[in-house]
Amino acid sequence: MPSRNFSLRLSLFNAVLFLGSGIQLPFLPLWLKDRGLPDSQVAMVVALMMAVRILAIPFGTFLADLTQRRRAVIIACAFGSTAAYFLLSVMTGFWPILVTGMLAAALLAPIVPLTETLAVEGSAHYGLDYGRIRLWASLSFLTGSLGAGALLEVIPVTWVILLIACAQALGAFVTLLLPQDKAVRAATKAEPIRLSGLLALVSTASFIVFMLAAGLGQASHGFLYAFGSVYFEALGYSKFVIGMLWAASVMAEVLMFAFSNRFYKAFGSARLIMLGTAIASFRWVVTALAPPLGILFLVQTLHAGSFGLTHLGTMHYIRERVPANMRNTAQGLYSVLSSGVLLSGTMWASGALYAGLGGGAFFVMAAISALACGLALVLQAISPRGQAAAAA
Repeated sequence: MPSRNFSLRLSLFNAVLFLGSGIQLPFLPLWLKDRGLPDSQVAMVVALMMAVRILAIPFGTFLADLTQRRRAVIIACAFGSTAAYFLLSVMTGFWPILVTGMLAAALLAPIVPLTETLAVEGSAHYGLDYGRIRLWASLSFLTGSLGAGALLEVIPVTWVILLIACAQALGAFVTLLLPQDKAVRAATKAEPIRLSGLLALVSTASFIVFMLAAGLGQASHGFLYAFGSVYFEALGYSKFVIGMLWAASVMAEVLMFAFSNRFYKAFGSARLIMLGTAIASFRWVVTALAPPLGILFLVQTLHAGSFGLTHLGTMHYIRERVPANMRNTAQGLYSVLSSGVLLSGTMWASGALYAGLGGGAFFVMAAISALACGLALVLQAISPRGQAAAAA
């Protein structure tokens, strides 16, 4: 398959699949509140939809490796999650919403790590820039959040779940255009993974510190994801402005990914994680102070650092320091810890934090990201190899 064909198909897939996420992250909590759920139950639903990834991601990625049919697993998960989101739209009451939401999230969860693996492997195989493919996911998130924010100015918030379901349906149909990845798998074939080698990797101090630094850095976004829109609404901003605030963060992230190689060459993987988590800590402190709207927009653009640089450093660190036959497993372990355990934990705590501290809960997130930054500083000191040592 020509490299341009691969890039176009995978970019198109990213561009539509993340429309639903762009609607869900900022506006699902508002839909849950519209369904009559109190703040504590809103936090629990959002957190458990994230926590279910702990089981769903390793199961889905293992199934793809076991059957050697990664594309088929992605397609099945996409159509299954679409059906679950449509079912969620007719649910009422805490338990039906919770169970159906967790089912939808579980089916959706393996798609992202499988797609990331395909994009990284394909970029290396075809000589492409991974960041140029990855930025389309961010652009689709931007389109979803901005479009939904505008629509919710003229339609009731009860339509949020149907918007998400329709977006997921569009993404599911586009999975049928995904490229076959037999050539990519053949080009990256390595010796079978050995349990002894995996245990040796995950027990090293550098890998443990890396997982905690990157995972805590991303987990510090938990309060924003769970209650950011609720907080912005409490400050008096309209749903359209809320959508614009989310859009500003993603636009900055897209710009960073477009020049990601320059950031990587300038800082290296561990320093990118350190810089990203430091930016996160500053971002949460300023957000907690409820600044004027103009400053709040500027602070939202720091998402390019708090999320983007941390993510970029994480992907490169795994590529640099994890042997080729363990990179998929390492990616899965990181996803489970970061998105499944740590991020769901901060999101789960968000209900109590918001009830007790209001916007001051962002100070707690600032402390978490400051801890992550300190761990990244340790990581830089103890990493066993330089940034290009294991890049092959």
